[in-house]
Amino acid sequence: MNHNTYCVIMAGGIGNRFWPVSNRRCPKQFSDILHSGKSFIRQTYERISQIFPDNHIFIVTGKEYEEITHKQIPEIPTENILKEPYVRNTATCIAYAAYKIRGINPDAIMVTIPSDHFISNDYAYLQDLQEGMRFASDHGGLLTIGITPTRAETEYGYIQVKSKDNTQKISAVKTFTEKPSAEMAQMFYDSDEFLWNAGIFIWCIKDIIEEFKTHMYDLHALFTTDSKLNTPSEPSFIQSVYGQCHNTSIDVGIMEKSQHVYVLKGHFGWSDVGTWHAFHALCDKDEHNNVSNSGKVILNESNNCIVNIPPRKNVVIQGVDNLIIAEKDNYLMICNRKDEEKIKRFEKFFRRKQ
Repeated sequence: MNHNTYCVIMAGGIGNRFWPVSNRRCPKQFSDILHSGKSFIRQTYERISQIFPDNHIFIVTGKEYEEITHKQIPEIPTENILKEPYVRNTATCIAYAAYKIRGINPDAIMVTIPSDHFISNDYAYLQDLQEGMRFASDHGGLLTIGITPTRAETEYGYIQVKSKDNTQKISAVKTFTEKPSAEMAQMFYDSDEFLWNAGIFIWCIKDIIEEFKTHMYDLHALFTTDSKLNTPSEPSFIQSVYGQCHNTSIDVGIMEKSQHVYVLKGHFGWSDVGTWHAFHALCDKDEHNNVSNSGKVILNESNNCIVNIPPRKNVVIQGVDNLIIAEKDNYLMICNRKDEEKIKRFEKFFRRKQ
């Protein structure tokens, strides 16, 4: 095991797309939406702990989720849970972890992964991460992981490779595109030049910090001016830094601007499980294209429905099509699948009434 390698798990989401199964008190990463018996973040930790020691794993999450993070992953040292006072997107999240790790080990190689993605082949995933770390160590630059598309998906970002050689595992990146239109997604799918953006990044600490210095100097200055990272004053320092940061993704802030970006073609089953549509794609369907998480659900003369309810409930669904039906605690949601984009607003409806 390379003692210079560190893993950062990004766990800052607030869970509004899978409401009510995921909610602000227990966002998607801490939920067991797929009913596997473990939350997404627990599965992520168990996967990567096979190649990283616990004291080399950092979790970046909202400060309100410190307790649930520690409860679900007690193996991680408390000081390795990096608490964000405000939601500031992935550039700030990654910068926080990078500058903190630099203070511990300036020769570090940093792997950054989402906490809430579905991986079907752990062995292939870990092999790809290790190959990526070797590339970063030997070659430098910024490496991301892309997935060969299996359909013209409009909910994912895309990475265009420079090399036309499909046998090449790692290629320089030509362009990034966020959530294209249906026509553009079809063009990307047909071209064989594009990969899905899995949101996984691998680099040497010195390389990503140089990129922050070049392309996001204001953020660089915030983290380096009179830094209090790795001291007892870190919480108040971070409170001040986050209060001055912009809400910018790492893709927009760094990856789209850098001249040193590469992509490794991942060969593990992957989904970001970012929508109920993605949930439907992952699950087994009945003969009418319905998905249910429980054997106690009876769907009769119904088609293309998604049902996610507590396993203790007996439910009959008669004569409906294209519905999302989800329940947790005291909340029941029934929504047409064409209106899925509106789900992230629903939790606010109840907060206004309280």
